Amino acid sequence: MEKLAAWAKYHRLRIDRAREAFEKRQFTTHVFDRGSEAADFFFSEISPDETIGYGGSETVTELGVRHRLRDGDYRFVDRSLYGHGYNDQLDIRRQTLSADVFVASSNAVSIEGALVNIDGDGNRIAGLSLGPKRVVLFIGRSKLCETLDQAIFRARNVAAPALAIQHRMKTPCAASGRCHDCSSPERICQNLSIIERCHPPGRIQILFINEDLGL
Repeated sequence: MEKLAAWAKYHRLRIDRAREAFEKRQFTTHVFDRGSEAADFFFSEISPDETIGYGGSETVTELGVRHRLRDGDYRFVDRSLYGHGYNDQLDIRRQTLSADVFVASSNAVSIEGALVNIDGDGNRIAGLSLGPKRVVLFIGRSKLCETLDQAIFRARNVAAPALAIQHRMKTPCAASGRCHDCSSPERICQNLSIIERCHPPGRIQILFINEDLGL
């Protein structure tokens, strides 16, 4: 128990450093010990009148947020109800960009205060950057990296290969567990985004969680 408590304290110190950096860069932040607390906070902050868009996230799914949105009395733009082909998904992904609230996570977060994300077609990156009125990101402690360079490395060499493996993509990273900057037709990392400041101020809300979550 002492070891677990010390480990949680260590991660909380890192989260607090990240929170301070992001607040200085005009993001809104909150810290939670458990993912369930973050999920409950999120649902206390949204209205049934708001349209909710979803950027695709293992963290959001793992916390049960996507299923609660789907099953509850919410105006949820649920991309899972549509086909998984590019053309099938294109219209629904465009709809998410005009949502009142956009829910997602990030592939990596630098403690210095930057969000790093890699996308296939850029729908999640577009939602984070411009479109939805508000963005809410669920960020588990495993996403935190000391520097921007380390965050980019994590996005390329941890998050992307893990996602490729999960979806059984025929890419070099799925076979080796690291980025090859490949030309594979199934490559999932077409777009790289770095957000270092929130504009307008407070539009992006980060919910830091002292648990290991997502890929």
